[in-house]
Amino acid sequence: MYCAECGTKGTGKFCTGCGQRLATAAVGQAGANDGSLPASNDYDATVVLTIDWSDVIDYETLIAIPAVRDRIARASAQSKKRMTGEEILDLYGKALGKLAGVPLPLSMSTIAGVAQSTYAKLGVKTGKSLSGAYVVPVGEMLVRLLCSLAKEGRTLRDVHQLSDGCIVRAALPSDLFALEGDVVVSVTRIAGGSCIEAATEIPGQMFDWGKSTRCLAAMLADLGAAAAA
Repeated sequence: MYCAECGTKGTGKFCTGCGQRLATAAVGQAGANDGSLPASNDYDATVVLTIDWSDVIDYETLIAIPAVRDRIARASAQSKKRMTGEEILDLYGKALGKLAGVPLPLSMSTIAGVAQSTYAKLGVKTGKSLSGAYVVPVGEMLVRLLCSLAKEGRTLRDVHQLSDGCIVRAALPSDLFALEGDVVVSVTRIAGGSCIEAATEIPGQMFDWGKSTRCLAAMLADLGAAAAA
């Protein structure tokens, strides 16, 4: 028998490719379903959960899979609360105010935000880029990326779906070295595995004191060292 949903050849009650209940000769002979047979859209959840999604590159399809959501949730639980660059600047501002004996008229974070916006309009920015190829299926690699971003507390801004890949843009939170920017990562299918191209961009700042390099190196290490679950 062949699955009417995905075309996979199989035997038994359910398709091993998509979990759809396989049609039987009895259905055609009986004509209308009299209730003795299950509806055609019934599926076996145990089959669906064992589908190999490692080569699936569609973002929406992947995040709808319970096993994938669980992996991302576990990674997110490892994220540690860190002080932002704005919080650090405000602490410095309060300390300066105490030393001067009078509070500063504007918070340091406000001043930094205005300066960053002004320099960004002038085209000032910094960033780095790295790439790597892996003998890892493209779907597995995309999930590893999402887990890495979740672990580091980098909120997704948007996802752009390609025919054979996916581009993910996430926030690069501010810290002691630089204000907030973006990290953009593309995951594409190549022969025998997947290719990663990642880049950071921090507007309004000329130097980030190694922040971009550390971010990308740690991310690529995560992607290479992560074990399939």
